[in-house]
Amino acid sequence: MASLRKWFPALLALLVLVLSAAYYALTEEITTIARVAPDSSVQRDPFHAAQAWMARREQPTRRILSAAALFPLPDTDTTLVFDKQRGLMTEDQVNQLLNWVMEGGDLIVAARALPESRDEESATDEQWRDNDPLLYPLGITVWDIEEGEFQELEEDPLVALLAMMPAFAGDPLQYCITSDNEELRANCESLVCDAPEQPDTLELHTDEDTFPRHIQLYSDHVLWHDSWDEEDGFEPHREWPAEVTAYADNDHGSQLLQLSLGEGQITVLTDLSLWDNDHLLYFDHAWLLVWLTGDDAVWFIRSVAMPPLLQWLWQRAPELFLSLLILLALWLWLRIPRQGPLQPPDEDEQRDYLQHLHASGYFQWRTVQQDSLLSALRQQAKARLRGYHTNDDKALALAARDLNCPTSELHSALNDTPQTRDQLIHQVRLLQALRSNT
Repeated sequence: MASLRKWFPALLALLVLVLSAAYYALTEEITTIARVAPDSSVQRDPFHAAQAWMARREQPTRRILSAAALFPLPDTDTTLVFDKQRGLMTEDQVNQLLNWVMEGGDLIVAARALPESRDEESATDEQWRDNDPLLYPLGITVWDIEEGEFQELEEDPLVALLAMMPAFAGDPLQYCITSDNEELRANCESLVCDAPEQPDTLELHTDEDTFPRHIQLYSDHVLWHDSWDEEDGFEPHREWPAEVTAYADNDHGSQLLQLSLGEGQITVLTDLSLWDNDHLLYFDHAWLLVWLTGDDAVWFIRSVAMPPLLQWLWQRAPELFLSLLILLALWLWLRIPRQGPLQPPDEDEQRDYLQHLHASGYFQWRTVQQDSLLSALRQQAKARLRGYHTNDDKALALAARDLNCPTSELHSALNDTPQTRDQLIHQVRLLQALRSNT
């Protein structure tokens, strides 16, 4: 028995060691990935990943959402990135922007195609200019890729459904793969195993002898510069001396053009999706952003037509603003202290002692100080009561007999707090009678 107790700790330690070794030998560590929706700030900003990456490169970035934040324009060491939702700029704003590029600024712009209601072949110069007053004077137009050459990518309904519902990353997906429905099972297998259809990549062509670079744009439009029409005898519509220095194309046409204008440059793309949160990491998208911006600060501009909030409210609801201003003026008129002359006292108005006494007593009554009103009178009445007898109860009975009142009423007058005016008057009468009784 003693030997068993001696070896018990060692046996216990050995058992724990064996169980631990068996656990790690018979089990396998599995890493799971849980789909978590990104923060709302990330969902609202398609270039959040690009801005975070630039911050790591110590490149300052900024989001611009109004013309008031953009104009006056920054120094030329800032690169401006305009997306398609930039709004329509005035002629003066366009001239300011292009003159800023002439002085050495860098501009990146997403080209805007004509509305579907307008035909490109029959569109007039005025319609082209109204659609994009920034790029048309530079000789840039946007054209649809012919349907025979390009098939628009459409997302499969099942892919969209699974993407919207994170819970489908588990059992429901396994259920549809093992389903008896052949069509559903085929769609699930395609979703899991097949790579989604992707647009053709674009190869970048520059004057620099560099390693071939490729990008991918999700766009069914191509760019055209009117300098390419000069060989066919067409009159160019350029109003600024912009020349093509680089481009990116595939079999369908060019979807990126880089123009030199004075000391600066303008890069035009059919779409900026290559730098959004989902596509920045693919191909040479990140490299292209660095190549275009260098070490400059970068401003991502979404809307130039949107005025500041107060100005927008004044344009949309001036009556609301006027009402608020009137209410504010009335509130200030009520709250501001008056600084007029003091009203002199009325010399004819005189108050006697009884009026002051009545006012003081009424104040104590309203502030629940009834006992204070009766304290002096009760002290005098109790002093008179002690003259009847040394015993309090006998003295109270003798005094009540002399006053011809019940003993309980006299006791209440000496000790209880009156709750009504009539009760107070009755107690005062009893106390005065007791004090005056000789």
